Amino acid sequence: MRKWRVGTVSMGLSLILLGVILSISQVKGTGAFVPLVMWWPAILVVLGIEILLFLFFSKQENPIIKYDILSILFVGVLGTVGIALTVLTSSGLLEEVHTVVGSEQKTFDLPALAENLPEDIQRVIVETGFQAVKVEATKEDELHVFGTYRSDILPKEEPPITNVDEYMMTKTVGNTFYIYLKQPKVKNSPFSGSYTNISPTIVVPENLRLEVRGQGNEIGLYATSIGNHWVVDGAGTVNLHVNEDSDMQVSALVSESLKGYGHKWDKVEESDEEEVNYHQRYKGLLTLGSGSYHLDITNSEWVNLHLVEQMK
Repeated sequence: MRKWRVGTVSMGLSLILLGVILSISQVKGTGAFVPLVMWWPAILVVLGIEILLFLFFSKQENPIIKYDILSILFVGVLGTVGIALTVLTSSGLLEEVHTVVGSEQKTFDLPALAENLPEDIQRVIVETGFQAVKVEATKEDELHVFGTYRSDILPKEEPPITNVDEYMMTKTVGNTFYIYLKQPKVKNSPFSGSYTNISPTIVVPENLRLEVRGQGNEIGLYATSIGNHWVVDGAGTVNLHVNEDSDMQVSALVSESLKGYGHKWDKVEESDEEEVNYHQRYKGLLTLGSGSYHLDITNSEWVNLHLVEQMK
């Protein structure tokens, strides 16, 4: 006659439950482990009921509980895993692991801005933040901001940037139009950080004064045709694109180097580092055409000069 050992029934039910969950996970993915996190306490309930039933149906006056050690060990391991999953879920770590494992990096289009500036606007100021930015002039009266961004997201997750306000703020004060590029959100986790990197292009009417304020970032300046004075301040690297038909005088004060590809600076001076501000170690001058408009680059580190062929 077989003897009933406590733990056998609990292990059998646990195996059935685990098999059902694993079968569902093959169809619906890792999200099927959520029921395991919710239902694992039922295993302890079943084990307790099994002990009570053994005592109730035992015909001995002082029944001695006999345990199935292997089954109890299995139930204990499964319960420990359930407790660990519960702790990870409540602390948010399980979701972070799911994000790290299941996320993929995608490129999206930035929500575009097309601003028809009033006639009394005379100046545009761009606060770039830490993003790499491209700026160029247009003969049109409309200001445009567009570009792309890359982000780590889950397959069915919504893109992190869906409207202009999430990455940029604009404001008009008097005769000045301000553009402030916001720092993209960062998801910090113990395993890795999820970053959203934006690459905007800002197109400004050429008849307006322009001031670009950087924060040690890279700025691509396409100044092949400007019709007013431009200032770039605080950039890390300025990639300056000009052509032979440009009508401007370029003045650059930088800390590291002035380079010219396809065109030479008219004059480059190196100052004694002890006598000047750190960001004014090298001074370069370049005159294109009659030099009607000024382009001043200050408090930056590098300026790379590129000569662009004029389209015919």
